[in-house]
Amino acid sequence: MLSLKQVSVFYGHVQALNNISLRVEPGHIVALLGANGAGKSTTLKTISRLVTPKEGSLEFEGASLLQSSPSAVVKKRIIHCPENRRIFPKFTVEENLRIGAYTRKDQNTKQDMEKIFEFFPRIKERLKQMAGTLSGGEQQMLAIGRSLMANPRVLLLDEPSLGLAPNLVKEIFSIIKKINNEGTSILLVEQNAHMALEISGYAYVLENGRVELEGPSEQLKNNEEVKKLYLGG
Repeated sequence: MLSLKQVSVFYGHVQALNNISLRVEPGHIVALLGANGAGKSTTLKTISRLVTPKEGSLEFEGASLLQSSPSAVVKKRIIHCPENRRIFPKFTVEENLRIGAYTRKDQNTKQDMEKIFEFFPRIKERLKQMAGTLSGGEQQMLAIGRSLMANPRVLLLDEPSLGLAPNLVKEIFSIIKKINNEGTSILLVEQNAHMALEISGYAYVLENGRVELEGPSEQLKNNEEVKKLYLGG
């Protein structure tokens, strides 16, 4: 469905990605693990066309995305939920959600908003509240909800558990699994390797811009190097 092949990305003279290849199959959750600075967020920015690779190919359903603008990628329903939430703090919760649907021409946005309220009941309770006054966990729920309003086929999630209390982390990951069960493919960037490997079917480990390990998530959970570096083993 979505593939990167031998992609290299530079920021000036600094190489951020070095010949990485990865795939996201329809209906799957794929985890992208690695330390800070490994290239995880750059990978998502490359897919959403916020940065341009110097080498390699980027395809969605067999067609190249390299000539696509970020807005064209959104119209293909490849939706990027960025790190640190990036909500609009001076808009209400409802306005943030409606912004997520700005490219849509269909009439199902009200129905989709109700589905988001099923996932995140607290968002419904705060519909008229300014988004900047929400707690960190509520802002993360809003950021994911806003992404879902675009009716994604592929959801790029960047560190959804960052800065959240443990009980909220479990709740967010439970909802990510439900979103996937309803048919959305997900590429998940996450430092909480335990949770990411628990809900994903396949995973890649990035180190210094390279894919150093990949395989079924269950297999990587039992890999000694992964245990040592990411699972506290």
